Parts: sequence; structure tokens; C-alpha cells
Amino acid sequence: MSIESTKKQLIELLERVDNNVIALSGKWGTGKTHLWNEVKKESKDEKVQKALYVSLFGLSTVDQVKRKLMEGALPEVAIGGGRLEAVKSIFRTGVTAAATHYKALAAINDLNLLLIAPVALRNRVIVIDDIERKHEKLGIDEVLGFIDEYSKEFKSRFVLVLNDDQLSSKGEQEKLWATFREKVIDQEIKLSTSPEEAFSIAIKLWPSKYEAALNRACIACALTNIRIVGKMIKAANQILANRDLTDAIQARVMPSIVLFAAIHYRGLEDGPDFQFALNVANPDWGHFIRDKNAEPTEQEKREDRWRMLMSELGIHGCDDFEKVLVEFLESGLFKSDQVQAIIERYVAEGLAMDARQNARSFIVKAIWDHRATDADLVAEAAGFPAVADHLDPYVATEVHGILGELVGGQPLADQVIQAWIAAFNARGGPAPEDDNPFGNPLHQDIKAAFYAAVAQSHAEATVVQACMHVIENNGWGTMQEVAMKKATAADFESAIRDMDIDTLRRFMRRMIQMRLQKGTYDQHFGTATERFMEACRAIANDQAPGSIRLAKLIRRLFEKTALASELNPPEQPQVARQHQ
Repeated sequence: MSIESTKKQLIELLERVDNNVIALSGKWGTGKTHLWNEVKKESKDEKVQKALYVSLFGLSTVDQVKRKLMEGALPEVAIGGGRLEAVKSIFRTGVTAAATHYKALAAINDLNLLLIAPVALRNRVIVIDDIERKHEKLGIDEVLGFIDEYSKEFKSRFVLVLNDDQLSSKGEQEKLWATFREKVIDQEIKLSTSPEEAFSIAIKLWPSKYEAALNRACIACALTNIRIVGKMIKAANQILANRDLTDAIQARVMPSIVLFAAIHYRGLEDGPDFQFALNVANPDWGHFIRDKNAEPTEQEKREDRWRMLMSELGIHGCDDFEKVLVEFLESGLFKSDQVQAIIERYVAEGLAMDARQNARSFIVKAIWDHRATDADLVAEAAGFPAVADHLDPYVATEVHGILGELVGGQPLADQVIQAWIAAFNARGGPAPEDDNPFGNPLHQDIKAAFYAAVAQSHAEATVVQACMHVIENNGWGTMQEVAMKKATAADFESAIRDMDIDTLRRFMRRMIQMRLQKGTYDQHFGTATERFMEACRAIANDQAPGSIRLAKLIRRLFEKTALASELNPPEQPQVARQHQ
């Protein structure tokens, strides 16, 4: 039920005095507390307007709950304040006590507060929030007992705000909740906030000049947690620093900010991780050769859903912006100068940004606008061959596929692919790993160009950078894990032979340490230490004149470690002599 519908029904339920206990349930962060505040503001019932509120966060006893409620029920009192007569009135109504004994609220001890609780809370509307965040010492049966007692004995009315996706199901707790719902709760309303409603609330709390672009991306990701949407808005404001950006640039950066922030803050119910979304320098060629006739595995189905989400967001490739974004989300350290340089580059590439945005708009129109004629669509796409070099390969492929289905569109479709490949070859790549394929359909001619370029590896620098990051920061992130996992023995060997002396000294010491502690590092870096040892073995046994000193150095570094034997070449199998 949407926020507006839920608010209307909750107001109606509160108007019926026979509803003593009402539960407002829903997922965490979807606006239940916000909804209650709206109800309280709009209600014409004075008791609802003056409802008492208590959060159970961190409370360990029912007495603490009562004391919190009493602080709201008793009039505001500061030492020497002028509201003491109201406190005396409460005592005169329900508790026999000498009014002169209570000089100020600060002098009332816990026992006396609890004695007057039934009187102060009688006939009051009480809102209990954050039940699932209570202290573990406070049993749910105690909370439910308090609610049951006060609703029956003292005519108190309760509104329970429940994050039902986080309520404990351990032991007897689940049975207690089931019993409570059956015997104590009179009415329960479940709030199902829509992405549009969540964003409309969040943007009022955290305004942004990028509202339209953020809204589109949040809706595409189906985000309903208002707090997480708020974090995304704040992240976007910090990263983009209130810059004036064209629609094309916003369409480039905003989907990534929203998706990667949603991954980091766990806002997606079943979303990808950073490594899948980035796919930096590690194309999943296995996806291209997957047997289309075989039943996909559950993991393959999940990855297909992730690709569809990223395609809907318009994320067909990642570059330095996403790298800086991930490092910011993981470390909290913001590199404004790097972001500034990237945004300036995007501004300089305005033609390319416009071309990509136009292509995405064309794709959406061709798929969804059933009123558009084939002739109109072919005419609209006439300019794509001239800007094909600005499109990523998957968008070019998708444009080709759409045009190929239109009457008279095939020649134009072929021109788009030919122009893209010509531009790709003219600039010498970059190799396909830099384009981060996400497994979307890829034209066979573009795929052939990729296979031809993949032989040019740029992994050496990436491996060295990843290892030096570990050394200098005494830790690593997603980017370093990806770089190390994809490195081959040839990558390590080339890096060792070419790096400067100071870097070599630090690199070798840390990689040897990683190999000695491979049980710790392999779970993060895959087979990186094994590939490192293969590279060192190859160098140590290289007797070429230019390699002799490096070979001696490698053996010297390993000779006093438990790894020394791994430098020996593998034994050749002995051929058994045949007896005459």
C-alpha cells in the first residue's frame, strides 16, 4: 500500500476507538516514521496530536520504556520552572503522596515515576518505534506484555511501528510475534513505499540540483529505502560539487553514482557487487561462448538480471570515474581533483557525450514508441555513422540490431558497425578489457576486432600498481583485487624485468610475504601468488646473458625462505628403459 493510501487508512483506523493496538509494518527505511508524523500533523483528534513517542533503540528494560514515556507525558519541567502544579495535579489524581515532597521533576526518583505511570499514560495514544533494535536483554514478551496490560487495564492505545524484515525469528520470538499478531494487534497495515514516493521524500530532506537525473536512476534501481536514497543524494552532491552539468554528462555520471552507492549501502535486494559492475580489465569472454541451448545456472540468471539493470540505467562501460567512485565509497576519502579532471574531460568530450545520449534516446524510442514509423526511425538514425566512434560497442551493436529490423534500415545499420570498427582500429584499440564488457549482445565483426586486440596486454602496470597500493596503504580494495586476480605469470615476469630498482625491492618483498601467507591472501587475490612464483621460477632458470644477474637476485631473495624449492624447474618424467 502506498504512503498516501496507508496514511488515509491509518487515520481512519485511529478514529475508531475500538482499535486499541494498531501495527504499521514495512521494510526498514521506507518512511513509516515519516508517515506517522504526517498522520499526527493532519489528525483532528487531540489525543493523536499529543501522542507519546518512544524508540526502543538500546532500551534493556520495560521500566526504561515507561520512564521514556513519562518524560513525554509529564509537562516540561526545569529546576525552578513554572509547571510544577501540573505534576502535583497528576499526583492528586492517582497517587497519594505529599506534593511538598516533590520540589522539582529532577527530585522524582524512578520508583515514583513508575508508580504514577498508569495514571500519566491512561487514555493516551502511545507510539512504539524501533522494536527490532531493542537491547537483547529486553525480551519481546516483556514488551508485548506491557502493551497488552496498558491497552486493557488503562485504556491506552498503541501504534507499533515495525520493521518486519528485521524482526527476530530466533527461538521462541517468532512464535511470540505470531501470537501477538493474532491476539493483541487489532489492525495491521503494511506500508509498501514506491520508488517515486521514497525519492520525493528524500529529495525534500536533502535537496539537489541534479534532482531529475537522480530520480530517473533511483526509479530504475527500484530503491524504496529513504535513508539510502538520501545517502546517494548526499554522495552525488559531494562528488559533483554543485557543478553545472549538461544533461548528457548527468546521464553519464548519475546512473553510476546511484548504482554503485546502492551496492555499497546494500540498497538493492539482489544486485551485483563492485567487481561485476566494474569488470575492470577483465572481460568475461566465457559469457560470449556460453552454450545458449543449455539451461543457465542460478548464478548466470542473476548475472543476466544484473546486465539488464545496468543496460536500463545506460551503463555500458566504466572508466576512471567509476574507479574514483568506488575508492570514495570504500574509503570515505574524496579526491576532488581527480573528479574535477574527469568532469572537465567529459565537458571537452561534449560531442561524444551527446552522441551516446542520442543513441540511448533512439533505442528507447525504437523499443517503446509504437507510433513511430520505420521511416521516421531510419531518418532519425541517419547521423549515427558519422558519430559511431563515440558510441560504446554494445550501444553500436544495439543500434545495428534495431536498424536491421526496420524497412530500409539494413544499409545504415552496416554503416554504423563499419564506422565503429574503422575508428577502433585507427586508434589502436584500446584493448577490449578497457571497455568493460557486461555480456550484452556484441556484433560478430566487433567481437572479431576485440579478439584481435586482446593480445596486447596492459596488465604489467596494473599488477605493480595493485601491489604498491597494498604496500603503501597496508590494505586493498575492489580495484586491487580485480587487478591481482586477472594477472598471468607473463604479466608478473614482464613487470619484474621492467620495474625500477626501488619498486622492485618493495614489490618482491611484499609478494614473497603474500606467497608465504597464501592462505590469507589467496581468498582475496585468487591465484596471483601462484602466478608470481611461476614468473620467478622462469626468471631464476633463465641462463640468457641479459638475465643472469636478475636470476641470481631472485634466487638470493628466496634462498632463506620456505619457498626456495619452488624455484627449481619441475622434474622431467623418467622414461623407463625397455628390457630386451
